[in-house]
Amino acid sequence: MTGLPSGLVSFLMSDIERSTELVRQLGRERYEGLLRDHRAIISAAVEEFAGRVVDAQGDSTFAVFGRASDAVRAAARAQLELESCEWPDDAVLRVRMGIHTGEATPSEGTYHGLAVHRASRICSEARGGQVLVSHATVSVIEDARDGLGGVSLVEVGERRLKDFEEPVRLHQLSTPDRDAPASAPSRIGVLVVDDQALVRTGFRMILEAEPDLDVVGEATDGAEAVDEARRTRPDVILMDVRMPNVDGLEATRRLLDGATEGPRILILTTFDLDEYVYEALKAGASGFLLKDTPPEELVDAIHVVARGDALLAPSITRRVIEEFVRRPPESARTPARELDELTPRELDILRHVARGLSNAEIAKEAFVSETTVKTHVAHILLKLRLRDRVQAVVFAYENGVVAPGES
Repeated sequence: MTGLPSGLVSFLMSDIERSTELVRQLGRERYEGLLRDHRAIISAAVEEFAGRVVDAQGDSTFAVFGRASDAVRAAARAQLELESCEWPDDAVLRVRMGIHTGEATPSEGTYHGLAVHRASRICSEARGGQVLVSHATVSVIEDARDGLGGVSLVEVGERRLKDFEEPVRLHQLSTPDRDAPASAPSRIGVLVVDDQALVRTGFRMILEAEPDLDVVGEATDGAEAVDEARRTRPDVILMDVRMPNVDGLEATRRLLDGATEGPRILILTTFDLDEYVYEALKAGASGFLLKDTPPEELVDAIHVVARGDALLAPSITRRVIEEFVRRPPESARTPARELDELTPRELDILRHVARGLSNAEIAKEAFVSETTVKTHVAHILLKLRLRDRVQAVVFAYENGVVAPGES
């Protein structure tokens, strides 16, 4: 690709929120058709405002603009067009976008470096239908006194981005035609479940200090957690494992058994080798944390699972899974027939996932793009009829795709 701008440029990143659930709903063929239509809409908006699509794979698009104001206007146009489309089977397509401006130089038809990485992380911070814009981008627009054609940018405060130590100021795109979600910051509802009042109070203090987190309720045991979850409909549940009456494991089963959608559950435990943890992951929990996890990691974990991802980042995850799949039940020792549906490449990606690698790490090992990895993972979950990445790890160990302790 030639003619890519250099110097001070603005990057626009986009992807589809909860794309795996769309794959399950539509099936692969219709989902691929939806992807093509969605990419065409975003590409048309990028070209209309003098931008260039650098890369478009899977559900992700990466574009560059010479002017920051053009990136913002293109994002507004794309979101408006996406919302006006009628998608198959009444599918709800929610595209999140992130924009950042910085110095960059193209190399071999693409861009690398911190500015690109920051734009990607800002996109990951957004929720479906939302466009988040870095303060650096807003400052460039203000300095240039560029018009935004009816688009406004509302500050939503500071956010901690993965891989960056310092929090960044972010703004949210708002237009007269899009009252939601752009008119107000998206907030994540959290239910705190623990039998100790002091622990619940501590978590509440940490979470309520965050501008985008709401503690919607508390519960003292698993039975109360199920009732509160049904009443408050939280996005994320912080679930203690060991509680009187109904424990966190049984509560997780009751909340997620047979459910294609539901709250994301983060299991909390005092012990790094707790047998309950493995069973909770099998039941559909999105990950787990030790109770002494630093506050910033707790907040990051909530954001990760609220986006529909699974929390496998802490090194302790791999240790716990390996410890307890050394002796899986007899019924799980025969490899599932669904494995035959995976292509050799998908089976290889599943092995990497089971080792606890992130998409970026898998991309490096497999010599493919991170977007390609994400697409493979979505197909794997669909074929194996799994809820999320955590269940894929458990499935891989139980069915001999990888062996405990294997690196």
